[in-house]
Amino acid sequence: MPSKTASKTKKLPKNVQSRLQPYIDRGVQNGIFVDDSPVVDLFSRKANDPNLRETIQALGGMKSPAAQGFVTDCVLTDLSNILRQKSYTAHMDVWEVAHRTVGIAKGNPRPVCFIYGQAVIEDGDATMEAAMFSMSLWDDDAAIADDLVRGSWKAAVSCRNLDAEMLDLRPLTGLTAFNEEEYDHSPAEDVLRNLYDVTDIAELEDDISRTPRDYRLVEATVSYAGVQTSRTGNQFGKVLLKDESTMTMDAIESGENLMLNCITTPDIASRYGRYSRILALITTKVNGEYGLSANLEIAVGLVVVEPPKPEVPEAVAGDDGADDAADYFADDDDEETQDSPVEETVEETATDGSNEAESETETAEGSDKSHEAPSTDDDWDDWE
Repeated sequence: MPSKTASKTKKLPKNVQSRLQPYIDRGVQNGIFVDDSPVVDLFSRKANDPNLRETIQALGGMKSPAAQGFVTDCVLTDLSNILRQKSYTAHMDVWEVAHRTVGIAKGNPRPVCFIYGQAVIEDGDATMEAAMFSMSLWDDDAAIADDLVRGSWKAAVSCRNLDAEMLDLRPLTGLTAFNEEEYDHSPAEDVLRNLYDVTDIAELEDDISRTPRDYRLVEATVSYAGVQTSRTGNQFGKVLLKDESTMTMDAIESGENLMLNCITTPDIASRYGRYSRILALITTKVNGEYGLSANLEIAVGLVVVEPPKPEVPEAVAGDDGADDAADYFADDDDEETQDSPVEETVEETATDGSNEAESETETAEGSDKSHEAPSTDDDWDDWE
């Protein structure tokens, strides 16, 4: 929260101060802020908002009473919403941050940031026990989390139901900002296991998620993880999971799907290499011919195998190596042969369901094949 010195360096025009002072007093009385500095900062941001610049100039600039009145109206619009909400201080252990653009396929693109983790909520002098939380920042609010990464953060938030199993935290318009802090949080594994029972992958098809927040927890081994590009140009992660229920002799002999196909964030797909063991919080669905699939929202590493690092050519690494005379006699046809499959592979990955995950799975596991869902991130549109 802004310091008390903010109001000393910035002051509201007198006519603006008189209009906003009753709202400032109410905000202080309700514990939403401690002084006028958040309102002063809000007025300053509105005055410098690029989306309002043309209107402000048409009204004579910020020195004119008309423009000041207009900006004050904008501030009051936000303040009236803020004052209806109860403000809490959240000490957050952020596990996942996912920036997305949803609705592209429908012609209505919207930026959104999904945040998951655990939080300790302070309400005045009272402190709640740690609880899991999710937070969705839509449209302009998504920019609040531009610099947010996994770790400990503190923010002013609102929450409609503090008794929910997973808290639905929401930003306070114009007031919420994430500030790094040191805080002793419980292990993420303990929080997940206390809240959810682990479900076998083999049982998921009979226990499909009913809503985007109807989660299932699985403990599984990563069979494949990688980042792909959808038809709309967005990058997304793909993870294939196995657990003990999919590796029994009966499961193998049945010839049924022996793994769970998950769509996730590029960050999660890049964090865990093959054979990593993770706790995965997912939502599930059955999609026609592709069978069971899932959206993987949270992944906590139990045994982490680092993913392979891209090989760096020796010349790039600074080692010229041996001078191979054959390089001077490379056949142009050979070069074309080497280049063309790359282009074909990129195009194929972006347009249909076959991809690197399937080929690697076939190589590593012989006849063990997965019915994979199409390579698309349209599933994220369910959040709208």
